Amino acid sequence: MRVKLPTTLSTPLSRTLTHPLPPCRPHLQNPPSSSSSSSSSSSFKRTLTSTPALGKKGGKQDSKRTVALHASKAQSQSQSQTVDPFDFSDYSAAIARAHAHLKSELGKVKAGGRNADEIEGLRVVLGKREGGEKENDKDKGGEKEKEKGKGKAERERERERERERERERERESVTLGDVASVVARGRNVGVLVGEKEHLKPVLSSLASLPSLAYTTSPTDPLTLTIAVPPVTAESRLAAKKVAEKKGEEALFALREARGAQRKRHRSMELGRLVGPDELRRAEKEVERVNEKAVGEARGMVEGCRRGLEGG
Repeated sequence: MRVKLPTTLSTPLSRTLTHPLPPCRPHLQNPPSSSSSSSSSSSFKRTLTSTPALGKKGGKQDSKRTVALHASKAQSQSQSQTVDPFDFSDYSAAIARAHAHLKSELGKVKAGGRNADEIEGLRVVLGKREGGEKENDKDKGGEKEKEKGKGKAERERERERERERERERERESVTLGDVASVVARGRNVGVLVGEKEHLKPVLSSLASLPSLAYTTSPTDPLTLTIAVPPVTAESRLAAKKVAEKKGEEALFALREARGAQRKRHRSMELGRLVGPDELRRAEKEVERVNEKAVGEARGMVEGCRRGLEGG
């Protein structure tokens, strides 16, 4: 028996397609005022743009960094306009100071061992002043009150610092020429002490010089007579050693001055303020100036040595 099938099949898809679809409408910029439609449309709304997203707004530190960066750039630009690798003003001044000091020191070196200028330049350590003792007592009283609330180690450090300050206040170093008059008298040197309280410090300073004998005037105890020792082979050799030592000190000062100038050129190189060719020429000029300064210093020492050998 044959069963006749229906000509049309009823399916859920066919049932949905039986109703006509609504016409397509363009997307409205402002959706309807209903709450449901506005929420659904805003959730699926997407916008395409090429503008990058803005970052987090900088604070005060970012603005300070920006200002500092601009300031450093401006400073480097100004320095690049005014920098000069051939400016040797500081270097030349240092060389002049080293030569002047060497000349002054070599002038004090004598084959006899001692002269009036050297004796006048001796350091004299004066005793403590009476006026400062009362002030020190007041300070000590206040320090004792403060020490009560401190630990043992802290109190010990405070005492050590106070002793150091007291030593600095009690001891004052001056030249012998500040407290006495020094006069050359042929083979002798006369020393006239100005005040009686300075006599003992002056004698202590004179005692520090080897092979130096002095006598006190019987009528005036403040007048001293120093006998300059005669020239000997030992005194000449000692004077030459002193001259060589002064020359080494001058050469060291010249090396320090050259190093300071090289550091200045190095900072220019790191900051890219000057080209490499210009820096190379400046370095050659530094070497030329240094060789000339060293030659002059050695010539001074050699002249002093010849003078010592001649008597």
